[in-house]
Amino acid sequence: MKREERNLKLQILKTHLPFYLTIKFNKLVVLLSIITIIFYTVAAILLQKYTLTELSPTLTTCVYAFFGTELLGLAGIKICDTKFTNQDNNDIGS
Repeated sequence: MKREERNLKLQILKTHLPFYLTIKFNKLVVLLSIITIIFYTVAAILLQKYTLTELSPTLTTCVYAFFGTELLGLAGIKICDTKFTNQDNNDIGS
């Protein structure tokens, strides 16, 4: 009963909100990747400035390589999906 009551309250709250917050998974991954890269860069700069120690260059290379590859992979998936969707639409229209 409590669970149903919470679900009903949540549905009522959703009807009163003037906006709907829905984000696609791909956009969430891109956003988190960019935020992570920015935070890592800022942390590395601050650490080097205040402690006079440098983070491992291998770690830095791996972080940028991982998130860069992730972003390139998502871009490739998006390009292929768009390409095949456009081809399907053109075949149907002919």
